[in-house]
Amino acid sequence: MHPEYQLKNLEETIAHDRRFLFTIMSFVMIFLIYFNELLFKSIAIGAPASIVFFLINILYLGQALFGNEPPYIRFALGSLVFFLSLGIIGWGTLIVHNLDAVSTSAALFIVAILCSTINRLKRSRRRGNLE
Repeated sequence: MHPEYQLKNLEETIAHDRRFLFTIMSFVMIFLIYFNELLFKSIAIGAPASIVFFLINILYLGQALFGNEPPYIRFALGSLVFFLSLGIIGWGTLIVHNLDAVSTSAALFIVAILCSTINRLKRSRRRGNLE
């Protein structure tokens, strides 16, 4: 199967999840990152959890904000928006309070909720236009 089709299938599976399974999976990854930071400090746990967290939320934003673009462009632009929002939320958290494990997890939760909400609102708006 062509890599572009694989990305498109993965993107459709994640972005069109109606039962919030991938949003919950994103939250689980945040808990895993948090507990890894507190207890284990292992790259073998932190890196895969971070990659899964990034992937889910990048695909949410890419599909919601750039749905008419080709899959790789959606992924690239979704990445830019995701890291921009992560930076802004992290900066705000740093201004309010030192950026420690708890504050970092709070910033990740805010970004994950933001990504999921944007995706849900965009999907419901598209369905409203089609009906």
